[in-house]
Amino acid sequence: MTRLRITASTPITNTVVMGELEAVPEGAYEAATDDGRSLPAQVTSLSDGRSLVGVLVPELAAGQSLDVTLRETEATAGKGIDLDDQPENGRIVVNYSGFLQTIYHYGAMNFKPRFYPITVPCAKMGPMEDFGTQYPKGITDDSPPDHIWHRSLWYACGDVNGVDFYLENGGEGRTVHQRFRDVFSGPVFGGFRQELDWITPDGKRLVHDERRFMMYRRKGIERVFDIEAAFTATDQPATFGQTNENALPLIRVNDSIDEWDGGQITLEGGIVGGKDAQAKRAKWADYSGPLIRKPDKDAEWWGIAMLDHPHNRNHPNAWFARSYGPLGTNLPFFDGPLTLQPGETWHLRHRIVVHDGAADVGKLESHWQTYAEPPQIEVIS
Repeated sequence: MTRLRITASTPITNTVVMGELEAVPEGAYEAATDDGRSLPAQVTSLSDGRSLVGVLVPELAAGQSLDVTLRETEATAGKGIDLDDQPENGRIVVNYSGFLQTIYHYGAMNFKPRFYPITVPCAKMGPMEDFGTQYPKGITDDSPPDHIWHRSLWYACGDVNGVDFYLENGGEGRTVHQRFRDVFSGPVFGGFRQELDWITPDGKRLVHDERRFMMYRRKGIERVFDIEAAFTATDQPATFGQTNENALPLIRVNDSIDEWDGGQITLEGGIVGGKDAQAKRAKWADYSGPLIRKPDKDAEWWGIAMLDHPHNRNHPNAWFARSYGPLGTNLPFFDGPLTLQPGETWHLRHRIVVHDGAADVGKLESHWQTYAEPPQIEVIS
């Protein structure tokens, strides 16, 4: 049996603690504590020989440690993160405890991959005609009439060495899927590792792109997942131009929660409103609004937040925030063109939090602290 020690740098609540292990078989586990509790756990083997371990920890104080013993168990039916790769459809369907959470569209028919929809965690709970019934609702928008190239949650750049990888009028460059190194599911976490290339209209490869996605199981209705991109210049320098037409990355929220329809943008520190948030530097940004409306009931507010990792270049990044729906980071626009020499890599890491209600500044700050200083796992026997 494998003994682990989990140590929190900052206070954590309801958090999947991740680490790497060697020589532990893949599968569902329980993490047995010394006081008799059983915590959900998972080990996943990756194609590069590493094994990821995750343990869902209810709570730890800053500086506190928890020792657990890994024991194999049966996966809990209907619980966890399930990824269904459908290459014939060019997409990965991500389900959370049996309900749709998002779909990652990567097929050749797309100018660039994107996550759409991203749902809030409602579930069917009655007949369709009953106003009390709840279904998953999308909190993002894809290809809205005002900006058909806005793609829910995505990466793009309007100027890489003069080539447009942002618009979708027919003559632009494309971000082309090459392969998935890993696609994995489980009772505690699920995700993928992907390789792509940025291809010009005349077939030149300007940038090699490696992406990661990881979603974590939690108790309650919050949803948390991480997205990462690593852009590497190929055989010539690659310059990401100083244009507002960048998604590095960008969220386009559902029209019903944008500020033109009663929603609200909030930045770290309590800055409110797209006008005041535009170009401001902050560790995180949130877009929340009245997503679900039912007859004779108050509108239900839901929100989606993006957290900027402290290892990102020029952190905290400035935010591109617009009252009609877009929210994200855009380093070249605010800080000037970024040129990568051949073989040089630009890493981008962000965490996405889907939550109920308006932005809770204290709770989002806690999310960011956990993201910036994650708890650690070590093997002790």
